[in-house]
Amino acid sequence: MRKVLVTGSSGRIGQAFLAAYNERYEFVLTDIREPADPVVGPHHFVQSDLSDASAAADLCRGVDAVVHLAGVSNPAAEFADVLPANILVTTYLIEAAHKARVSRFVYASSAQTIEGYPPDRQVVQAMAVAPANLYGVSKCYGEALCSLYATQHGMSCVSLRIGAFEPADGPPLETLRDLSAWLSPRDAAHLIDRAIQADIDGSFIAHGISNNRFKRLDLTETCRVLGYAPQDDAFSTFPIPSA
Repeated sequence: MRKVLVTGSSGRIGQAFLAAYNERYEFVLTDIREPADPVVGPHHFVQSDLSDASAAADLCRGVDAVVHLAGVSNPAAEFADVLPANILVTTYLIEAAHKARVSRFVYASSAQTIEGYPPDRQVVQAMAVAPANLYGVSKCYGEALCSLYATQHGMSCVSLRIGAFEPADGPPLETLRDLSAWLSPRDAAHLIDRAIQADIDGSFIAHGISNNRFKRLDLTETCRVLGYAPQDDAFSTFPIPSA
């Protein structure tokens, strides 16, 4: 069992990952808010504000991998929101992970890093970032930070461009774009697990969507490098919007 720090552990993606892999890993969980249910087993929860750099340093000691899910995830967020939550926190955390010699840093990026491309154009791995909002810009910064720490400090980092994360029994997705970018909870948990386990040197950017019939993000390299094998398809799970 490897010891894994999960930030933003009280959020929806964090909860999906913990539920699926609570017997594989020993988790150190942290969030700015308490979890809805008590933490049991070998895991423990630390309530923390990661905008305090010293909190990140304490949390990274003795862990094998960091899964950084915390942050503002609103595409309409203003700079005043993404600066502390997405830019400063990620900077403090990856520096703390580096100093603690954490072997793998998994960063929750976003499909908003490429949302500036037309919705009918599939994004492949080699294409440049094209954010359409400041939230996407903040996630581009996190991807670049992972690259910096990989090239300059020898860290192993995986950035996950997470798409439209929704449960299969949730409200219908409203657009064809959201269907093509859907990431199911089951596939999200599997993707994070593969990002921890895959044999990777340096920095790799993975595409985080399910096996949708039409894919906003191409999965070829993500499946090859990580061993990712998504199971779900939005087009057979949700009603297809009329437009």
